[in-house]
Amino acid sequence: MHDTIPAPAQADCLTAFGALRAGTDPDTETTIELGEGCNRFPPSPDLGRYLSALLDRFIRDGTLSAYAGRNQAGARAVMAELLGSHLNMTLDPSDVFFTRGGTEAISLAISYLAATGHGLILPLPNYYAFDQCAVRWGAPVTGYYRLDGTLHPTSTSPAARTCLVEVLPNGVTGAHHTLPDRSEPDFTLLDVPFQIGAEGPQPAAMLRDRVLDIDLSQAALILTASKDLSLPGLRAAVVVTRNKALLQHLARDRFERMAMSGDPVGEVVMLFYASLLTVVEAPGEQTAKLVQIAQDSVRRAGLAALPEVETFRRVRDHLAVMAERFRHNAHAFDGPGSPLRRLTGMEPAAGYSAFAELRTPQDDFLAWVVRCGRTGLRINPTVVHGGTSAAWDALYPGAQLLRLNLSETPVTFQQGLDMIRLHTRCPTPALGGRKDRASP
Repeated sequence: MHDTIPAPAQADCLTAFGALRAGTDPDTETTIELGEGCNRFPPSPDLGRYLSALLDRFIRDGTLSAYAGRNQAGARAVMAELLGSHLNMTLDPSDVFFTRGGTEAISLAISYLAATGHGLILPLPNYYAFDQCAVRWGAPVTGYYRLDGTLHPTSTSPAARTCLVEVLPNGVTGAHHTLPDRSEPDFTLLDVPFQIGAEGPQPAAMLRDRVLDIDLSQAALILTASKDLSLPGLRAAVVVTRNKALLQHLARDRFERMAMSGDPVGEVVMLFYASLLTVVEAPGEQTAKLVQIAQDSVRRAGLAALPEVETFRRVRDHLAVMAERFRHNAHAFDGPGSPLRRLTGMEPAAGYSAFAELRTPQDDFLAWVVRCGRTGLRINPTVVHGGTSAAWDALYPGAQLLRLNLSETPVTFQQGLDMIRLHTRCPTPALGGRKDRASP
């Protein structure tokens, strides 16, 4: 009987992803995936040792055996102090809510927005969770906007209220997208997936400028450490907002799903990350002072100690090497003979993600992607990064764009570029009569 019940609705981008992956080489040992949204740079060994000791402590002192978080108020107070200092703004502990990762924060925020009658305006490209959560919770997407702010209204009827979703920097392009020129939204959801790996304007300064323009009583900021620290399995994020109704929604969800349990490891990781961002941005001679300020704040709150100053220095140096890899790979796909080219204005401001265009257009772009997958090169084109076929056609007409993961080892990254070059020496014939856009 249950087989006759229709499956729940799914975002177009996920349907397209499944169609493109069907029949690809399943051998992960020989397959190259050039555009996966995961930081391939290894995490800092010093951070690993700190987290190992922290977990051991929490097991021994009973923190992980207790249902109730012992000092969640203290963690919120320290995060308000550290992040407020980094953003040059005053935050109250009640403005802070810890979540288990950025994706959970996105889902909870969109469920609240759907329940309060908000329609969403999303950037294109974007992280799949925005479209999927909109479908899951019933929040209508009333428009998509591209890199330069050009807006594509959908056929969906306008909602009573509007939420503008901004990703700074964009999680797929790594660039700062111009916002659409329209009236002020009723709510702003600002997602910050990464802050490390800048080339050009400093992402911290861009974030500060943007946050200072936002009224947090009608907005929320999502900040996660998982991508910058190469620890996607360690779900750690924070939501910052002064919207009391959203904060109540977050608290009720936490109680419903996890009773009174906390996430002490994730909270400490976010405190470390907030203090690390300040250290990364400041001159090296200020490191000891900045670390001491953070350590004092944590100590006053009775929380687990942050790492020693030398650990901060080594993690900072580790991230500098990581950022250099990002830059190296970005220059590789910009170099002579590359089968790809970046779009003007789409230079990555931070993070390991970039969006690039094929230099040699293919007669049937998505059929070409399928063919590459069958020969051991998995690549992620436009249609898997949110939106709809109509939105892509309107905002990026004829564009044959691929996401690139700049965190891959230079050898693997170059192998991927070589395989793309091999497959684009001449336009490929269509496979099975596919259209230029995947149909959900």
